[in-house]
Amino acid sequence: MIFIAHGTETEPLCPLCQSAPGVIKYVYDDIKIISCTSCGLWRTCPRLSASELDEYYEKLHYSPEIEQKGSYENWRDINSDVWSKNVEVVKKVSAGRENVSLLDVGSGHGFFLEQCRAQGLTARGIETSPHAVRYATEQLNLEVRNIPLDRLPAEELYDIITLWGVLEHVPDPLLTMRQVVAHLKPGGVTWVMTPNTNALERFVKGAQYFNFLNKSHLTHFHRKTLKALLEKAGLKNVRRYIHFGGGTRSGLGAAAQYVARRLCLGTELRFIGEK
Repeated sequence: MIFIAHGTETEPLCPLCQSAPGVIKYVYDDIKIISCTSCGLWRTCPRLSASELDEYYEKLHYSPEIEQKGSYENWRDINSDVWSKNVEVVKKVSAGRENVSLLDVGSGHGFFLEQCRAQGLTARGIETSPHAVRYATEQLNLEVRNIPLDRLPAEELYDIITLWGVLEHVPDPLLTMRQVVAHLKPGGVTWVMTPNTNALERFVKGAQYFNFLNKSHLTHFHRKTLKALLEKAGLKNVRRYIHFGGGTRSGLGAAAQYVARRLCLGTELRFIGEK
């Protein structure tokens, strides 16, 4: 069945090719997951409005109630290997560079930046959630500013810009990546991590796949569409990065996870692009 978007805030056109029609892949509640008939990029349609998204995101991730329950620290501890691995792979690709400057866009609680500090990498972040910024600055003593990417001073240029689990949340991912490119130094590198639409888990769970159930996930990428978007934003030498480890699995579980990543059936995509 075909769904025709009206090109509004809640029924946007495809962010990659601006087409309106999409094939309905899944439906839950009043939300449809559609695949663009022109370029194949998946998106949520209709989606929550900007104000509804802010309220939903704060309630889901950042609030005094969540913090008081110790959920932030639990989340950090459960995913500490992930944050650590992200720093390791960034440092590996940056080997040989001196005085590397790094900006983490959508830095959230600051756990990636905390691992950067622990591993000797100087980094700062920007985040739109005031509560998350307060936690990162006051509790973790990190350099995080409460500003969106489009308000970052034009003269601020970085060697590395990271977006871990961010691009699926933004209303216009192509515009976001063009803004990222504008803040990269010549030869600078950006890292993007998003959920993978073609994950084995999606084939098993269908509409109950975690990527779709989160209503703040607006765009759903697979390797071809993410690569196409990054290239259209102006990045060069765009490629997928595949690593071993980074998570709670060990032994045969970690090996199976690595094989899934190699086959592009894992739950996450990690891509690098250069300016």
